[in-house]
Amino acid sequence: MNKLKSILSSHRIPLLFGAVAASLLLLILVQVNWLLTSKKLIEEQFDQQVSLAIGSALDRYNSKYNKEISLESFNTCVGNEECIFFETEDFYVPLAEKKLLAKTISDQMSCYGINDGYTLSIEEKEKYLMGETSINTCDADASLCITFPSRSNYVFDQLIYMIISSVLISLLLGLVSFIILKALVKQKTIAENNIEFFNNATHELKTPLTNISLALGLFWKKNPMHKEEKYLSIINRENTKLAQQVEKVLHLSKMENGDYVLEKEILDLKDVVKQAVDYMELIIAQNGAKVSLHFPDAPCIIRGDRFHLSTICINLLENALKYSKEQPVVKISLSLEECSYKLSFADNGIGIDKVDQNHIFEKFQRVNTGDVRETKGFGIGLAYVRTALALHKGKIKVNSELAKGSQFIISLPNNYIN
Repeated sequence: MNKLKSILSSHRIPLLFGAVAASLLLLILVQVNWLLTSKKLIEEQFDQQVSLAIGSALDRYNSKYNKEISLESFNTCVGNEECIFFETEDFYVPLAEKKLLAKTISDQMSCYGINDGYTLSIEEKEKYLMGETSINTCDADASLCITFPSRSNYVFDQLIYMIISSVLISLLLGLVSFIILKALVKQKTIAENNIEFFNNATHELKTPLTNISLALGLFWKKNPMHKEEKYLSIINRENTKLAQQVEKVLHLSKMENGDYVLEKEILDLKDVVKQAVDYMELIIAQNGAKVSLHFPDAPCIIRGDRFHLSTICINLLENALKYSKEQPVVKISLSLEECSYKLSFADNGIGIDKVDQNHIFEKFQRVNTGDVRETKGFGIGLAYVRTALALHKGKIKVNSELAKGSQFIISLPNNYIN
């Protein structure tokens, strides 16, 4: 959920659209470059086939008439659309032999896979124009001409499947990208509406809870003899518990939105942990738990928010008591390692499965115990812990095995600076 929220943050949506558009444009440019390279290779292959066919035909002609005419002896533009093949001053080919050479070239063209797309003729012309250069035919009465008017069509036919596949791939990727982006924007809207509703609902709950607490306080003040009544005590306890959950949700929401400012002060981590344990003293006694503290002798001074650091400890201690089926045994230890303080909460609880360990620090996630009604809470405790620690530039990790308990290790810098 946090990852999705990070991706869908308002200032990142335009960047996401821009990145997708740039990726698609880059893909199109790569495909265009690939097609141009393929076109060049096909043209070179075609020219090579033409050269081989003409060269083979000349070999047969030379063998039959005992001549030594090579492809270089001709003024030729093999492969061009207006290619003219004719004799030069180096030799003279009689008309009868031109016809035989023309047939031989035609046969060799077929052998090299060039069955159409060219014309072969013997024309009576005294000069031919190639580009801007006029070339004489040495008074020959006729010259052998080869033209390739369909050379472009041949190349296009070879590229047609590549072009179609490239267009289809680009359209498909564009369509998929559009669908994904549309879904992400929709999810962003839904997430924002849910968060707004949840925050509004939490604020609405806070007022009646405060009124209930004030009403109970005034009632007990006027009627002190009723202070120990069972049902009033239950109302007060459950009201306090729900008020704490509401406050936790509000704090977490402000932290995630970046609207919360820590009230930092110089404090001793040992005092913070002791205060949290003292706060939980009644619940520890009700659960018959054993909580041991292992602290160094020297002070553990940091600069942080006492309220949130204490609430972090209360959350972890509360979870240790909540998820223990036997008599809870909790070991809290504090030590200085390198440049940070290590605060550890180890218990003998039910443990956490490896799969669940990847999600327990996300909002509304709770350890699967087989019955969701067995444990109370909103599933935001560990999400709050991680977020509050991040504001202190701290981290948290968990080591746990099923049926062997869990250990949560907090790392806080010992030279924390505002």
